Amino acid sequence: MFEIPARHFARYFEILSVLIRHGFGSMFISGNLLSMQEENLSIVGAHLRIALAELGPAFIKMGQLASTRSDFLPQPIVQELAKLQDQVRPLAFKEIRRVVEESLQTRLESVYREFDPVPLAAASIGQVHYAILHNGERVAVKVQRPQLREIVKTDLEIFEILVSQVEQRTQWGKRYPIRMLLKEFSDTIKGELDFLNEGKNAEKLAKIGKRNSHILIPKIYWELSHPSVLTMEYISGTPLHQIIDSQETSYNIHKIADRLSKALLQQILLEGCFHGDPHPGNVFILPGEKIALLDFGITGHLTRTMREQILSLTSALIRGDNVLILETISKMGIVPEHVDRLALQADISALRHKHLKVPSREFAMGESIQDFFNIIFHHGIHIPSEFILVGKSLLTLEGALNALDPTIRLVEQAKPFSRRFIWGKFGLKNLWERIWSGRETDTTKLPIKYNRI
Repeated sequence: MFEIPARHFARYFEILSVLIRHGFGSMFISGNLLSMQEENLSIVGAHLRIALAELGPAFIKMGQLASTRSDFLPQPIVQELAKLQDQVRPLAFKEIRRVVEESLQTRLESVYREFDPVPLAAASIGQVHYAILHNGERVAVKVQRPQLREIVKTDLEIFEILVSQVEQRTQWGKRYPIRMLLKEFSDTIKGELDFLNEGKNAEKLAKIGKRNSHILIPKIYWELSHPSVLTMEYISGTPLHQIIDSQETSYNIHKIADRLSKALLQQILLEGCFHGDPHPGNVFILPGEKIALLDFGITGHLTRTMREQILSLTSALIRGDNVLILETISKMGIVPEHVDRLALQADISALRHKHLKVPSREFAMGESIQDFFNIIFHHGIHIPSEFILVGKSLLTLEGALNALDPTIRLVEQAKPFSRRFIWGKFGLKNLWERIWSGRETDTTKLPIKYNRI
């Protein structure tokens, strides 16, 4: 039996009982190591989703984050975890008042002229309320659930114990670096629990998009913010999912799809800081087809090298260049020595044929990248989580585009950004500087392969 701190006994056995009730006792009880058959993975995923929802905020977040890691988990389980809902019963207003006043060290009425006790939205980490400042400005106030940090801290410590057992008792645990995965998840959850991080993400994206008058990022009121309270500009608009679900709309959906896709691609391919969860509930549409992005708890950050690798991979997938795909994989992540490279190349070829059956203008960029990550999972290749988040964001964006306006293809939208990126790196200015400085210029190094994306 693994050593469990006395203070965690009650919570540990609560977690264990829920997992056992949903059929996961095989991971923790000796002599009951049942194998999971491929055809049963959807059922396994459904039970796992329900169990995580029962166990609370840390487990819900862990499941949501796990749904982005198709390089570690089988696709049927990933699809089930992606259904995890973060809607919970709202807290009583007196608890919200207490968190706000303790965080801001003042009475609620001294800060907000009006504060609606009924939340706009409630989730496992916190809830959002509409308020008006004394100067008349309208704001949205995100308030964290009380004692949440202590609850999450306890659950993360228990996760360490559970991971040790899974590592020792399952083939999956021995095959994949789930301890590394747990650290990634823990860091992400802790980051989300500090609302000041979300505010910084919002400001960074606002700075990136300040030249784009069609995109709006809410202003952060730092003097009224705290790790547990985030006060931001209130944005009144129509959620994108309502427009998608509506039979009739006065908005120009083609313009919305075009602007949204270009904004997200600019963030990913040019700026290296992007909204990690651009689902239609986090996108509001304003008059004039202006687009407001909300909820920056999950924001991706890419180095220039990472952006180069994403462009290289996308170009290689589109053109069916298996050699370039394999080269890019080796640069993106860790390829174990035991990987069967011939089998990997065969799977990549099958993926290429699947997606190239359609004209290039109908190429599904997000779906192709996601399928590629599924292949990586089957071959035990590990890549940084930032790349997985890019794939999930593009897949989410592509789904929204297909629902809004199927004539807008993400791959076509990406081509100008790719050319701009390549021009910036290998443009005539750089070539001229090389010649002027007297250095030998090797034109074979110029990215001729990438010009067609």
